[in-house]
Amino acid sequence: MKNSRSNIRWLTQLALLVAIMLVMSYTPLGYLPLGPLNCSLLSIPVAIGAMTMGPSAGAILGGVFGVTSFMNAVEGKSALGAALFAASPIGYFVTAVIGRILMGWLCALVFQAARKLLPGKEKTTCAIGGFAAPFLNTVFYMGFMVMLFYRTDYIQSLVAAKGATNPFMFIVLMVGVQGTLEWILGCVIGGAVTVPLRKFLKKSNA
Repeated sequence: MKNSRSNIRWLTQLALLVAIMLVMSYTPLGYLPLGPLNCSLLSIPVAIGAMTMGPSAGAILGGVFGVTSFMNAVEGKSALGAALFAASPIGYFVTAVIGRILMGWLCALVFQAARKLLPGKEKTTCAIGGFAAPFLNTVFYMGFMVMLFYRTDYIQSLVAAKGATNPFMFIVLMVGVQGTLEWILGCVIGGAVTVPLRKFLKKSNA
């Protein structure tokens, strides 16, 4: 009976975070256009779920993030996404969805490793987990994009416009302030929300 209640609680928490992400995806908090890339805070609920419910929840929530991004490309709401989708739908699915699934899964593993390395440092480990999600999101999205699309005409036009001389410089110039802002907000907000939430869930599960 206890396991059944735990499963129901887990599914309820997951469904709540999915609902929050879907609502966010239709607001500027979900996808705020800043140049070719969108600034997104959807990695924050992914991080919260990964830190409170584990790797499987992180992967599922990352997948939700990825699917909303993929649909934005299909619907033409993202110029970059639409161009990459037109070049290779499968390649963009890997970039937008598979990369985000890996991000959510690894975020949970990073958090768990941080807890082992820093026992009793709940605020610090939650901040690390909150930072890991947007950082890994950037790494996987840009990594897959360069790996799969760097030679396409659209990406080469961005490379020329930014004056990048190699793929690594292109990533740095593309991410810029937008990526740094996501990392900071993920660290601060994700960490701040997760600390009391984990305490509450621990008491309610006792």
